[in-house]
Amino acid sequence: MNLNILTFNWHEPYICNLSRLNHTFFVVAPEVAPGKLREWDKRMRSLPGNCHLISPEQAREKLQEGDFDLVLAHNVKDLLWLKNFDLPKICVFHCRLSTEIALSETPIDKTEYLKKVKSLLQDVHPVFISQNKKNDWNLPGAVIPHGIDINDFPQYSGNESCILRVGNLLKEMDIARGYTRGEAIISGYPHATLGLNPGLPGSRLSESFKDLQEHYRQCRVYLNTLPPEYEDGYNLSLLEAMATGMPVISTVHPESPVIDGKNGYISDDTQYLRKKCGELLEDKEKAKELGLNSRSIVQEQFPMDRFLSSWTGEIELCIKNYLKTRGYDNERQKVPFSERKRKNILMDFVSHPATTAYYLERAFRQSHNVITCGAMINLDVIHQWDLGNLKWPIEPQDIFRGAGEKVDGVLKELPADWNPDFYFYVETGLSDVPVDLEKLSIPKVCYLIDTHIHLEKHFEIAKRFDVIFLAQKKYVDILRAQGNDQVFWLPLACDPDIHGKVETEKLWDVGFVGSVTPANPRRKKLLDFIGSRFDLKVDRKFMDEMARHFCESRIVFNNAIKNDLNMRVFEAMCTGSMLITDEAVGLEDLFEDQQHFVMYRDDSLLETIQYYLENPEQRETIAEEGRREVLAHHTYSHRANQMIDILDEIYRASEEDVEGSEPVSNVSNYYEHVRHDMLPLIPEEARSILEIGCGAGKTGQFLKESRGAFVAGVELNPDVAEEAKSVLDDVISGNIEEMDLPYEPGSFDCILCGDVLEHLVDPLKVLEKLKGLLVPGGKIVASIPNVQFFGVIHHLSEGNWTYQDEGILDRTHLRFFTLKEIKTLFENAGFEINEIQETLDPQYEEYKKSGQNCLKVGRVTINDLSEEELRRFFVFQYRFSAGLSETKPENEKKNISRDSVMKERQLNEAKTLEANGNWKEAIKVYGFILVEHPENLVSWKSKGNCHLQMQEFKESREAFKKAFELDPESPEIMMNLAVVSFQVRDYKEAEKWFERLLEFDSYKDKGLCGIGMLKQQVEANNEAIELFYKALQVNPENGIALSSLLKLAYLSGEFRLAESALENYLEIHPANLNMLFGLAGLYFEQDRLTEAREVLDQILIFDSSNNDALELLKKVEERLVFSKG
Repeated sequence: MNLNILTFNWHEPYICNLSRLNHTFFVVAPEVAPGKLREWDKRMRSLPGNCHLISPEQAREKLQEGDFDLVLAHNVKDLLWLKNFDLPKICVFHCRLSTEIALSETPIDKTEYLKKVKSLLQDVHPVFISQNKKNDWNLPGAVIPHGIDINDFPQYSGNESCILRVGNLLKEMDIARGYTRGEAIISGYPHATLGLNPGLPGSRLSESFKDLQEHYRQCRVYLNTLPPEYEDGYNLSLLEAMATGMPVISTVHPESPVIDGKNGYISDDTQYLRKKCGELLEDKEKAKELGLNSRSIVQEQFPMDRFLSSWTGEIELCIKNYLKTRGYDNERQKVPFSERKRKNILMDFVSHPATTAYYLERAFRQSHNVITCGAMINLDVIHQWDLGNLKWPIEPQDIFRGAGEKVDGVLKELPADWNPDFYFYVETGLSDVPVDLEKLSIPKVCYLIDTHIHLEKHFEIAKRFDVIFLAQKKYVDILRAQGNDQVFWLPLACDPDIHGKVETEKLWDVGFVGSVTPANPRRKKLLDFIGSRFDLKVDRKFMDEMARHFCESRIVFNNAIKNDLNMRVFEAMCTGSMLITDEAVGLEDLFEDQQHFVMYRDDSLLETIQYYLENPEQRETIAEEGRREVLAHHTYSHRANQMIDILDEIYRASEEDVEGSEPVSNVSNYYEHVRHDMLPLIPEEARSILEIGCGAGKTGQFLKESRGAFVAGVELNPDVAEEAKSVLDDVISGNIEEMDLPYEPGSFDCILCGDVLEHLVDPLKVLEKLKGLLVPGGKIVASIPNVQFFGVIHHLSEGNWTYQDEGILDRTHLRFFTLKEIKTLFENAGFEINEIQETLDPQYEEYKKSGQNCLKVGRVTINDLSEEELRRFFVFQYRFSAGLSETKPENEKKNISRDSVMKERQLNEAKTLEANGNWKEAIKVYGFILVEHPENLVSWKSKGNCHLQMQEFKESREAFKKAFELDPESPEIMMNLAVVSFQVRDYKEAEKWFERLLEFDSYKDKGLCGIGMLKQQVEANNEAIELFYKALQVNPENGIALSSLLKLAYLSGEFRLAESALENYLEIHPANLNMLFGLAGLYFEQDRLTEAREVLDQILIFDSSNNDALELLKKVEERLVFSKG
């Protein structure tokens, strides 16, 4: 096997000996001083044919391309140069560390030095040229002594009566070379010195290897004075002299190959050695006799074949160990998970450098083996997300996994013998979880970043994983309440290599990097405030360019979306500029206000900035303390280590039960978890409990063990029911809707229905069946998802009702409930709800604090909400306890029940008719309801809407007036009255209602738009334009205002405001092709042809067959050609 090996040119003779291994060597010239390289010196050795000289730049390029199989370093400096490259590494230790310390001009503590280089030596295969040097470094590793082929050296003649010594810097490195002692021995005798020795007159470098060989052959005797305190008893020059046949004069060293009187003379008696020098200089034949023994000793003690075979073995072992530590080992499954120090991680995310996933991958690769899978961010996303300034390369993943593709395909492409220890999915907002994830038998781990934006989606994702890490602390308990205890907070972090401090001048007062769009009006408002008083620099930059921007800022401003603890907090502090940020959950768990950062309040933001600009010493102290804190505790390397520590701890317990067992997926699937969130609702005194939909019996088992209760269960899935039988007192397998339960009336204190009722065809019938099984005062404890949750409404606004494996839109759900419908269901079944608990999205508190009475979800805005009504949109799930209703007189009970049920059924019937466009029939049903219930507000409003849809404006206005009498503060009704009045051309009445709408923030844009429409009717177009533009400043997504403004722009030829409004809209919806086409049209009308063409090209990326865009593009091209002609 021929390998490509990179090595460094510190030792030409040693590299020449290594070249006999018949591998291909690439020899790079190391830097010996700034800008000065140690090039190959042909005076020492000619370059072997299998060695190729390359520059440091070429070496880096080849390393990055993966062209080398192995690196052979010769010192710690080489390892430092190689630290960012991952491949098999051998380091040859030619020198003792103690010697290097002794020769150093500055004091060095050996223990501290070894601590500092520990990271460089990690995963390096050490080889020492002697046991002496291995002992001095106190490191594990092989010892490979020098190898000498005596056939490389000519037969000794000793014709010149002269003493030879060979070495560099003999005088300068006296303590390690024995120069002073050598001078005392050879003083007065003829001698020659070869080597780089500027302090020795007459010393010179050999002109070539042949010149060196000739000196070995001709000179009478070789001098060796290597001191045992700092060197071996031999070096390569001594062994080469012996291989030629030279006798040796040597000072004493326990490892010396010189034997007194056999192949030379060895003593610490200087006079004795001087005497022997004189005798050998006089007696050539004696010198030859001793020299013959030198040849045989070196051939015996330092054979070349042993040197080469040892190196072959160490190279093979190094590569084998490297592959093993990188996960290529079929035996690793026998090692417990927690003992696999270097984990094999299969990481799944969409490749995009400015993401948490990218930083975590970099961090994990420092200590673990990572293979990535997933897709790569495309040009469309780069454009939509405004990532045009991202200059870092986007690299493909190791294994491609496209959207919707299975992980099974990825497993088949993994290298042979590389088995992942766990699967790690990182949310990027661009990828999906593989549909076949459950088939993986290894632990499944995910890191979810934007839970504050995608709570419902994260509920669904989390249930498919064994261990869940969240970037946002406030959602940990909420996800744990769903049944998986293995949910952990893992904050975001920084990457010092990318976000580190840059020494540069402070160029402006306040810096901000990020998006500023109408979608985040608070951020824009605050930045406008800052810019009105201070030198503010806002930009859209990424990675190291972002870090430089922060470094050039005296203060870095941060404003998060929905108070999340975002990446900017850690990245800004890492740059060493002072961070000023708003409140975020978890922020003060990690850092201290006014010690590591400064927290601002909106109403005192400018004063806070002013204070720290006027107190630079205090500002810079906080900035530096913040930087030290993130570097010490909050880098992505810290996060990677924290994650591994948590995983090791989780799986260590199970491994202790079965030694060497492979960790399997944690029991977190649909059937196997304890419903901790429901336990508080179960009466403490309940000792007989029935659980409908008991799954594998985990909740019942917990109740048995913690309360000593009798627990029975009913489970539809027969396989899962069998599991439950091993832990519960009684289990029945079957469909609760079709079976008769074998229990006597009053058998149970409590009945559990956790996420069951929504799966049933007739939940009312089941509740009536269960009612009789309760003891007097018994409770039903149930949980039901809330279909009113804002995430569902957002899906609907986009035209989606996509069923999922779990969650509100579970594909097995047959019924959907709001809180109102839950109450109706239980009331009709004869129950009274006593206690209600909620799984509440934490974003509710932020909405509540803002004082808003409307909710904007995607394209939908819901207005005039009370605090309680607003809250219901943030409830993901209701949990409640219900007891039997108090008994009432039978006639009264029947009448009330019949009346309420009848009204509810009629309303549902009317709403269905209305939703299906059967306006006329719906009006009739609403009319029937209003005869019996004239106070029913919903019916009046709906009836008015049906008449409006049928363009029966007079009847519509009458219905809305009735509704207004019942609710005179409703802007929704005012809006409808304004629209109807406008339709019947009662403009004065319409203006009155439109002006009333200006009193409500959530309807202000509609009021302005309506008044603008009235101005259009009297051809006051300039006023109308201003009003439409003001409406769009309030709400950039007001479609009527935008289309009206565009129409007037074309009529008037004044496009400035229309263009601005379109651009604001497109910041929120960058992929809206209609609006993009509108913008292209405005550019075309203004003869801004290049800009028009760019927008049209953008449209055609999304829809290549868009006829309108193609037609306009043709006109643009024609006009461009004409203008050039």
